Amino acid sequence: MLAPVVAAQQQPKPLAVSPDQPVANDDRGQAFILTRDLRPLSAFGHRRKAPMSDPQQLSIFAGKDWATTLHTRETKLQSLLANVDNEADLAALQDNGIKNRFGPAFSAERADIGPGAVSDLDAQRLLAAMLSEGGLPRPNAGTILVIFLDANLQSTLGSLAAGKHYAAYHSAFNFDGARIRYVVVPYESDPATGYQIALRAFVAAALKPTQPIAK
Repeated sequence: MLAPVVAAQQQPKPLAVSPDQPVANDDRGQAFILTRDLRPLSAFGHRRKAPMSDPQQLSIFAGKDWATTLHTRETKLQSLLANVDNEADLAALQDNGIKNRFGPAFSAERADIGPGAVSDLDAQRLLAAMLSEGGLPRPNAGTILVIFLDANLQSTLGSLAAGKHYAAYHSAFNFDGARIRYVVVPYESDPATGYQIALRAFVAAALKPTQPIAK
């Protein structure tokens, strides 16, 4: 009669994750997750001066589907801020100190990646390799690199899994003397929802700098 009780006691507790609290990424830095609860941009807080008033987006479209079935989505996704047309969101960007929505953008397709799992370290290695090889422009203090995954790639962040625990996340790592800020956006079947998730992750990365987590 004790066996069911013991089994129940050994069940792992569900992970408690929150968009407002950092989690550890794969190299002991901070990462912030975003869920499918699409809060308005005004809920991100108000800053008179954003850490990035002129964020620059560099996009990497990872997976073979971006060259075929998903290619039409790229135009909107590679210029997230420029495609904001909601008056409330435009006002929220201004209130948060993001003044320039039409900065230079760059994108690259990586059809050679996948299929399979993409850990946070995998994402960092991809960015580091592309920067080292000249596949991405040299980032500056206002650069945010955004990795868009196709349906064949499954994102993980430590013990968290995309779809179950988060819809996107942003983090940072050090590379060649620079702080590289990046966003990982897993595949979303609905294009409009996918854009809104990516937009919020990008804005969050511009407004909420990440730092190393003390060991």
